[in-house]
Amino acid sequence: MKKLLLAILAVCIVGLYSCETEPLDSEALGVIEGKGKVKPKKEKDEEQDCEVDLTPDLPALVNACTTAKGVDANDIYFDLTINDTALAGDYGAWCIDVDLSLSGNECFDADVYSSYEDLPVGAFENPDNFDLVNWIINQNYIGETSPSGGMYTFGDVQWAIWELVDNQNCQACAFLGDEWSEEKGQEIVDAAIANGEGFEPGEGQLLAIILIPTNNRQPVFISIPVECGPEPECETAFARGNDGNTCFLDEGFSRWGWTIGPLSPDADESYDIYAGAGQCDISKGELVGTVDIVYADGEVTVTYNIDESYSVAETHTYAGNDMFPTKKGAPTVAPGQYSIQENLEGDIYVIAHAVVCVED
Repeated sequence: MKKLLLAILAVCIVGLYSCETEPLDSEALGVIEGKGKVKPKKEKDEEQDCEVDLTPDLPALVNACTTAKGVDANDIYFDLTINDTALAGDYGAWCIDVDLSLSGNECFDADVYSSYEDLPVGAFENPDNFDLVNWIINQNYIGETSPSGGMYTFGDVQWAIWELVDNQNCQACAFLGDEWSEEKGQEIVDAAIANGEGFEPGEGQLLAIILIPTNNRQPVFISIPVECGPEPECETAFARGNDGNTCFLDEGFSRWGWTIGPLSPDADESYDIYAGAGQCDISKGELVGTVDIVYADGEVTVTYNIDESYSVAETHTYAGNDMFPTKKGAPTVAPGQYSIQENLEGDIYVIAHAVVCVED
């Protein structure tokens, strides 16, 4: 049960080759004039206006074939085709492990993982650096000018990936082409360490998807675009008095919901919260939690106890001596107008409103 607490005061406080060779929040609410909003768990790019899933539904196993390697591939270490499942198609792929082998014309079955999920223990020497690798593949290095001269090539990017994820790098580096250099590769590594810690791709960026062959051949990763997840299904919800306290509709309003009260000083009560109960008919709605209301010493404390199967998009709470808040002198039940009256004493009314969304 998620608990969301609002402290409402009288004054509201606001091949035989190795890969390298030859190898609310829902937990906290900000209180602003009686209106609570769920804080995000982590700040995202301000321009991102949707939720993305970095561990999307993926097939457990795919059949894949490399079709080219090194300079024979299309500005990447491998050209690769996945032959089945929803991932079927042609991809560019990067090598992950210098120690194992994979030729440029080889088919295999592979287990599939997002680079942001828990990976098999011991599969990679430095799995914690996949955030840096994801940062690299989203910087479009290939073809850009290096400060040390020349342009970055796929070989520079591949060397940087090995340097970050493996415990050793290539020796002869025979498949990286003629234009790569360790100096340029290290520039990419240094930039990733400086800028990519904790990186998470957003909408339209690339996500590394790891393929681990079941026959102990060389792991690789492909990239897929990150897409917005489906919009959550959300409903408005109100707390209802135990005796079905005053429905807004009974007082001439066109919106459903309830005002609870009157509550006398020292009241300590708990009420059910219903979502989607149009016309104040709870048989049409869903019980999504409870709200605890404590009124003592001029202070009202409202605690929203929302079931774990729901997330909370927002809350609005009214507490005052009148049955309803007012706007320009007229009673209103619009949640955006809810506020906390100052100097509360005597009997009061409370309206507890939330927007709840079904958790995936």
